[in-house]
Amino acid sequence: MRTFKISKSAFLKGLQCPKALYLKKYHPELEDEVSAAQQAVFDTGHSVGDLAKQLFPGGTDLDAYIPDNLGAVFYETKKLVSRKQVIYEAGFAYDNNLCFSDILVPEGNKWRVFEVKASTSVKDVYLWDAAFQYYLITQSGLEVEDISIVYINNQYERIGGLDISQLFTIESVMEHVLELQDEMKKHLNDLKSMLASGREPAIDIGPHCTDPYPCSFMGHCWQHVPDYSVFNISRLTSDKKFELYRNGILEITDITDGYGLTSGQRLQVDAEKNGNTVINRDAIRNFLNKLNYPLYFLDFETMNPAIPLFDHSRPYQQIPFQYSLHIRKVPGNELTHKEFLAGTDDDPRIPFIEQLINDLGTTGDILVYNKAFEETRLREIARDFPEYAKLIENILARVVDLMVIFSGRHYYTPDMRGSYSIKHVLPALVPGFGYDDLEIADGGTASNAFESLYYEKDPEKINKIRTDLLAYCKMDTLAMVEILNELEKVV
Repeated sequence: MRTFKISKSAFLKGLQCPKALYLKKYHPELEDEVSAAQQAVFDTGHSVGDLAKQLFPGGTDLDAYIPDNLGAVFYETKKLVSRKQVIYEAGFAYDNNLCFSDILVPEGNKWRVFEVKASTSVKDVYLWDAAFQYYLITQSGLEVEDISIVYINNQYERIGGLDISQLFTIESVMEHVLELQDEMKKHLNDLKSMLASGREPAIDIGPHCTDPYPCSFMGHCWQHVPDYSVFNISRLTSDKKFELYRNGILEITDITDGYGLTSGQRLQVDAEKNGNTVINRDAIRNFLNKLNYPLYFLDFETMNPAIPLFDHSRPYQQIPFQYSLHIRKVPGNELTHKEFLAGTDDDPRIPFIEQLINDLGTTGDILVYNKAFEETRLREIARDFPEYAKLIENILARVVDLMVIFSGRHYYTPDMRGSYSIKHVLPALVPGFGYDDLEIADGGTASNAFESLYYEKDPEKINKIRTDLLAYCKMDTLAMVEILNELEKVV
């Protein structure tokens, strides 16, 4: 009978789905590759964890031993515990279970445990995390006075140097951890029995695949689901999607006419069944007739660092660092293009807004795609830098949302696959024109790429990233130009 060590992460994976833990132990080759976006999340977690250590300075960090020399972690932990020292990444093992605690702080003959999260609140999964740690630490002979979650205070506004004590919130979860002990041990024993049996749990896909985290075996478990299925029906609740799935309906074309859907969802389903394109020419004509030239096609890119980098910024605040602007002075006129991409030596928002105000002039509509995003960013700049508030209000009065034609289903084709994202609308209206050839092809990647420039030292890599960022943002505004051209053609 095979035995497996259960780490804290393995326990949490099994708690979410026992089948995922089985696959991790027996068939790790089936696991999805870590995406760049997921790696960025991991990197943020590490950065936040390192910063939180400053709350309890003077400790010994055992992170360098993980995962290659776990024996050294456990040995050093025992030695440092005997000396009553602060320890970072203290290691504990009991009954083939192991965990590493972010911060361990002595208090008399007892200990306080702190688990650091890059979140802005205490989530349920963190309680199970802490309960698992408490069990192993106490079984290892330490008496725990308290166990807390350290998380980010998103109301903290940076002014001057980073104030670590204000950046983090410390919340005791000891009461919850004690209440979970019996249930946690039962789950742990069940998972061990499952692994020892060598039998894969018969668990089908379900909401648990993404709750509380996207499972790393979704590529394997979801391979029978078509790329475009009932799970892609716009704004359909998760419960209804899985209701259809459990009734054997995966293809959108198999949904019956009597199944309860909203008008927008029914339009999507009927278009897929019949191949029909829906065009409300009156609504489109009304939209176009109201446009005031010159037209400015505008798109922003932002980053949202967990740790605020600039004065008058908060954790996870969206910080604009780039824009692209295509300008058409009169109908049919050739385009001119302007752009901005910040450097990394200062707060990008001041040069961003100053150049934007200059480039946008004082007359003409400003076309964006999903105006809630750009408007919110502009209002945040006005809040944080009130000297620009009046000029920003003038800009806001000119903003027009191109997306309303598609979110309102005034133009819909089956190729949009239920989405009114510009990434779906553009190739549907202008086949062959899209983002496929770009190194950076989505906002999340753009955000991570720009943030990486603050740490990148290689000039060639820096130039490459900046070139790719400019190409991506330019494509977003050029996409709006092409979409508007198509709308003009249909009326």
